[in-house]
This record gives sequence, C-alpha cells and structure tokens, in this order.
Amino acid sequence: MNTNIFSVDYYKEALRVHINKNKDVMRPIHAANSYYRSVVSASLYENRRKSLEIIERLRNLDQAYNEIREELRQAEQD
Repeated sequence: MNTNIFSVDYYKEALRVHINKNKDVMRPIHAANSYYRSVVSASLYENRRKSLEIIERLRNLDQAYNEIREELRQAEQD
C-alpha cells in the first residue's frame, strides 16, 4: 500500500474513515461525496492551486473516489 500523503491509497483510506465516521448520519455515498467536495474545494483555494502537486492530488482523489464509489455500488447490489 502506498502511504504517501495524497496518494490514491491515502485518499481511499481517508474516504473510508470519513464514511465510517458519518455512518450514523448519512449514507456512505453521501459521506464520500461530502469528503470529495471538501477536499476539492480546499485544494482549489490553496496558494499553489496551479502547481503539479495539486493536479496530482486531485487525480489521485478522483481515482480513489471512483474506486470507493464502485465498491459501494457493488456492495449495494450484493
């Protein structure tokens, strides 16, 4: 597992933690959406918003979100 900050694995774990923390107040997909929007908003307003690091973070977040979303869809179908 890649534990580097802002890696895909980092975001997948962060999404899972956020989903678990909010499981009593919202559906998993809504918790994932909430986390995703929060991170994107924060990233856009950082001073270095045009840097390659930000772009890599957003790509990794997007990939992690899509993978978690697919896991959630699969779990709902089972």
